[in-house]
Amino acid sequence: MPFSIAKPSSTRAALRDVRRPRALARRAQRAPVAWRWRRGRIAASFATLLLLSAGARGAALPAVASINLCADQLVLTVAAPEQVLTVSWLSADPEESLLAEQAARYPLNYGSAEELLRFHPDVVIAGAYTNAFTRALLARLGYKVIELEPEDSIADIARNLRLVAAALGREERAEALVAELHTREQRIAAARPEHSPATVVVRPGGFTVGGHSLADELMKLAGVRNVAAEQGLDRWGSLSMETLLASRPELIVLTGYRASQPSLANAVLEHPALRLVGARRTATVPAPYWDCGLPQSLDAAALLQQAAAP
Repeated sequence: MPFSIAKPSSTRAALRDVRRPRALARRAQRAPVAWRWRRGRIAASFATLLLLSAGARGAALPAVASINLCADQLVLTVAAPEQVLTVSWLSADPEESLLAEQAARYPLNYGSAEELLRFHPDVVIAGAYTNAFTRALLARLGYKVIELEPEDSIADIARNLRLVAAALGREERAEALVAELHTREQRIAAARPEHSPATVVVRPGGFTVGGHSLADELMKLAGVRNVAAEQGLDRWGSLSMETLLASRPELIVLTGYRASQPSLANAVLEHPALRLVGARRTATVPAPYWDCGLPQSLDAAALLQQAAAP
C-alpha cells in the first residue's frame, strides 16, 4: 500500500477543526458581563409584563348592561365608557333622555332577558318597576341584578349614584358627583327669590306634579310654590282646568314634551282657558329633567329660579 504524507494545508485545516470547539467554549466563558446583565434584565422585564398583564385582567372593572331609562343615565354618568355593554332604547331618545347622544354610541336593548344573554354582563342595572319577569329570570340564571328605586328627592339621587358606583367599582366617581350635587344644591338654595310665586306645572294631557316627588323638591329648592301640592295632589296626577283657573298661578311651567308632534295630549295645552289664567309668565323645563333623578336634574331648579326672578 503506498505511503502518503498529508499536505500542510490539510493539516492546518484539521487542527482548526479540533481547536474550534475549545475556542468557542473559552469565548463563551469570556462573554462580557454587561451583556449577561442586559440579558437578565430583559428576562426580568418580560416576566414583569406578564405579571402586570395578569393583574390588569384580574382587576378589570365589571361590564354592565342597563334595561331602564333612569338606570341607563345613571350608568352612563358613573361608569367608565368601556364598561357599558348596552342600554335601553329610550335612553337614546332626546325627548326622554338627557344623555341621548352618549347612549346612542352603545347597542340598544328593549329590556328582554334574551337580548341581554348575548352580552354576558357582570352586572345588570334595572329599575324596581322594570319588567319583573326579566329581572327574575336574569337573577335565576345567576346574573347580578341591581334594582334602583325611583328618585323622589335629591337625597335619592345621591343614594342611587352610590348604588350604581358600588356595583361597578366606581365609588370615587360617585363621591365626586355627590359632592358636586350638594355644593350646587346649596348654591341654588342661597339664591331663592324673596317672593315665592304660585306655580303650576302643566304637562301634556293635563298632568302636573304634586308633593312627595323629585319635581316638587326641585320647585321648593328654586323657591317657587307648587300649587298642585298645596291642593293635596300627591306625586304625579292631573289638575282640572277649573282647579287651574281657581288657583290663579303667577307662573306656568311647560315641559315641551313632543311639542312638534300633534296629539290629544298636547291639544290640552292649547285650551283657550289657559289664556284666562292670567299668569304673568311662563317657563319651559324639558321633560327629561323631571322624569329621572340625575345630577343634571338641578338644572330644572336653576331654570325655575330664573323664571321666578322679578
